[in-house]
Amino acid sequence: MHWKGSKPIFRCFCLTTFKSQTIPVMKNFPAIFFLFFILFQSCSEDEEDRNGICTDEYRTIVVSITDSQGVPVALDDFKVVVLKNGRDITIELTDATFQFMRERGTYPIFSDKYHEEYRQQELDITFTGFIDNREVVNSNYRVGADHCHVYHISGDLELIIDLE
Repeated sequence: MHWKGSKPIFRCFCLTTFKSQTIPVMKNFPAIFFLFFILFQSCSEDEEDRNGICTDEYRTIVVSITDSQGVPVALDDFKVVVLKNGRDITIELTDATFQFMRERGTYPIFSDKYHEEYRQQELDITFTGFIDNREVVNSNYRVGADHCHVYHISGDLELIIDLE
């Protein structure tokens, strides 16, 4: 039953009327099913995790350290350790790179160097900084890695310390 002047949309669940054409739905069911199957499968999270498009950038999470006057703190040395097992994951730097970072008071705590090893994991790390063999800063962080890069979860990346 349909309203006067309107065209039936479904007739016996096997015919569809669209623009004065009758299309047998059941005859095209396999093609329609396949189309919907492909459409819904193409957006799964698992597929993204396996074949996601990654950028070419190399990510490094850094901590910035200043004194109470806003002056960058030049550490003599620093160490980054995984809290769970005590593994030292301090990123090795050339002398020139270390000097560049000291001048700016920025130090790497986790980078894409570890994204494969810690892929799809989160971990707790601690950053410790030294001046004249004396510990002047110690801060904990939670970081992680996905299928492409590392990322910061928690922990203050801008530290202010009192050197006096």
